[in-house]
Amino acid sequence: MADQDQLIGYFSNLVSDKQPVRLYNTYRGLSFNHAADILSVDQGTVISRVHRHQAVSMALEGRTHLHGSTLPEVIRANVIEVDFRRKQATLSEFSGVGDAIGKRTKVRVQPSESLEAEICDGRRRIQGRIADISANGMCIFTFHAYMYGMFFGIDREVFIDFRPPSADTIVRFTGIITNINNQEGSYLHRLGLKIFPNPEIEPLLEAYITRQQKVIMHEMEQTYRTMCQENYRQG
Repeated sequence: MADQDQLIGYFSNLVSDKQPVRLYNTYRGLSFNHAADILSVDQGTVISRVHRHQAVSMALEGRTHLHGSTLPEVIRANVIEVDFRRKQATLSEFSGVGDAIGKRTKVRVQPSESLEAEICDGRRRIQGRIADISANGMCIFTFHAYMYGMFFGIDREVFIDFRPPSADTIVRFTGIITNINNQEGSYLHRLGLKIFPNPEIEPLLEAYITRQQKVIMHEMEQTYRTMCQENYRQG
């Protein structure tokens, strides 16, 4: 794994060669993976020109991931400043994280409303709230993940029941639990599931995801305009 000085050297080469990188962030579940130019390197910090949507997600997350053909691996960086009017971000504290970023193939969104869900194995049920959802996966927050740990563990096949906002009835499809993570500082757990909607449910699910994507993008644009105005008042 490259150290800080080596990574700064890679970024200096990107400036000299005028080679762009790709940045990876998320906002409300949506991925933003735009190309970015490295403008300058100075005393351990890197200034990059960024897309306006990337700028918002970077500022809110406080970090980003960079990938480029000449970088040894995906690099995680802290975001220390974002200039929204200039569409520039200042990065620091770089570390390599392998190549396991940007693999998602389906659009994933966070619901604007509270969507309750139930997971059952035919005998037991646990209740939770949908954190985000795509056409082939979802994450659910629940207090009950470990209550029945031996029954609802990794790779367990389950049924998922929930009512989409546009539906009059509860829908059910099958899924497999892929991960269970404790939310630090709480008794809440986050369950990741691979889901298998049947042909009748799939169009309903995809329609909801498309609508929610538009809602989130509209919110993103409003947030960008607000942050630009704040930059103007401060500068």
